Amino acid sequence: MKPVHGKLKRLNVATYEYKTKGRYKGTDTFVIKATGKGPKASGTSVITVHATIK
Repeated sequence: MKPVHGKLKRLNVATYEYKTKGRYKGTDTFVIKATGKGPKASGTSVITVHATIK
């Protein structure tokens, strides 16, 4: 799910940047999905971010 009131940009494998549109103040939500492989298994995590912009 993409943010409604801003843009999410992936800067590298572990860092994202979120910027609001204009001078928006309020709440926004977005989801980041991460997939990885360990020594014995692989898996996927879904991270939901609830941001409050003041």
